[in-house]
Amino acid sequence: MSILSAHGASVEKIADEYLDAYFAMYPTRATAAGRHDFDEKLEDFSAEKLSRWIEFNRSTRAKLRDNGTSLDDQLDAEALLGQIDRELNALTNLRRGERDPLYWSSVIGDATVFLLVRDDLPLKDRQQHAIARARLLPTFARAARDHFEHVDLAQIVPEFCTIAAGQVRASAKFYAEGFASAVENPEVDPAAAKALNEFAQTLEALAKRATGSPRLGKQYAETFRVGTGVNEPVANVLKRATADLAKTRAEAAKFGRSIWRDAIGDETPPKDDAQLLRRLFDRIGADRDRDVNEALAHWRENVNAINALVHEKKIMTLPDPLTLIVDLSPSFFVGQSVGGVYPPGPYASEAKTILFIPTPSANATKDQRDAFFRDFNQHFNKMIVPHELIPGHYVQFKIAARQPHKIRAVFPDPLYVEGWGTFCERLMLDNGWGGPLERLAHLKKQLENIARTIVDIRVHTENMSREEVARFVKEEALQGDQLAANMWTRSLTTSPQITTYYLGYGKVSDCYDARKEHVDLAAFMDSMMKLGPVRLEHYH
Repeated sequence: MSILSAHGASVEKIADEYLDAYFAMYPTRATAAGRHDFDEKLEDFSAEKLSRWIEFNRSTRAKLRDNGTSLDDQLDAEALLGQIDRELNALTNLRRGERDPLYWSSVIGDATVFLLVRDDLPLKDRQQHAIARARLLPTFARAARDHFEHVDLAQIVPEFCTIAAGQVRASAKFYAEGFASAVENPEVDPAAAKALNEFAQTLEALAKRATGSPRLGKQYAETFRVGTGVNEPVANVLKRATADLAKTRAEAAKFGRSIWRDAIGDETPPKDDAQLLRRLFDRIGADRDRDVNEALAHWRENVNAINALVHEKKIMTLPDPLTLIVDLSPSFFVGQSVGGVYPPGPYASEAKTILFIPTPSANATKDQRDAFFRDFNQHFNKMIVPHELIPGHYVQFKIAARQPHKIRAVFPDPLYVEGWGTFCERLMLDNGWGGPLERLAHLKKQLENIARTIVDIRVHTENMSREEVARFVKEEALQGDQLAANMWTRSLTTSPQITTYYLGYGKVSDCYDARKEHVDLAAFMDSMMKLGPVRLEHYH
């Protein structure tokens, strides 16, 4: 299918107009994309503004229809239509702007982070923009507080209020204690912290009275469709994922038995597969860093080693030179969790990519710190480098940012993004990255990814309870207590994004299997970057 404007305007023009309107609606997302013309503005989620934005999305969608155009036009229009469908579902079906405090708290959390960490403007300019945006936070927080003081309690999810309140409190702490240091200005107005704390207080009170359900129920099927691009019936996806969980457990157990003596020693392996895998997974967790500085040193060693390996084996053409910073989160982010990958946006394609490695919270107990480093152990961290960095998300986002078609980079296909990262885990293991314990860590992660899909569907369509989620994740997917506890929250707050790892991995693997006999590995890997982060059907 090819798509063009019904009124003769080019797809490129329609896409550019949409991006301008999108960033005007979401200034913090403009900053994340590398556009700085909205740095001194902040989101406005008033009923009037949301209504105009919904109508703009509908009118833009109506301009696009089937007609004879180029592949590039088709891909751009497809990316735009996917974004519009997600936006309309979020704002009209789920009514997130009206009823979800996380929709508001995410703006607060992202307001100045990219300005303070990325190098796409001189530091002084970024600091001035951050100060200007922080001045807008009290108005935004008061608008949020006023909105949630006058809502239908039956439409508000108490769990969302509690989570959002925690996020807002963390931001308040940052603006009270760390922001002045970040912008190198001790005279910054403290009003933001006060207003944020007042909003958090409103949410905490609301959490005690709200009665809304977090389950999507009848809205799940459409949310799943627009969030993944998968048109397969949800029941079929669940059936397939359940079968794949059993298959992956069997694969992991077979591999585990083959390396048991090297991994464990002379101890007799259990006959039961689940007991065997739990023992092996405990063995992985035993090799862990003692503190964040040791973890950072290992991350940096792994980045240098995998960069060299991909070049040596000619696995793909990397975007040289390496523009990647691996570090601890800056100390001025008091209270806030800002770990993760900060890629260059398409409007700042030559900015460095930043990875702030995951770390336990500053106030974690000894047991919590031990549990953290057990989960983020040395073998897991080494295995996940291909997913997060090379040849995974760092490479993927860097190349996409240089694409001339910005609409694709701003609104990437969800399965392409996480499918590529997950595929790169297995690919690099197969090409000499890591050893048996890294492969075990990957298989454990695969069990987690499949479980995410099963849990997401069952929570929202079968009323799976929190206790049932924890039991399933521990007993069937063989994960630990911490991840089992987190899975419930992920299914509520990031549905259906948590399904994209499993679903995307399957589709990228299908692309590879269909072409590996006809092209060499480097040709396949490079070809998967050429169109940008579009639907994987275009890469077959």
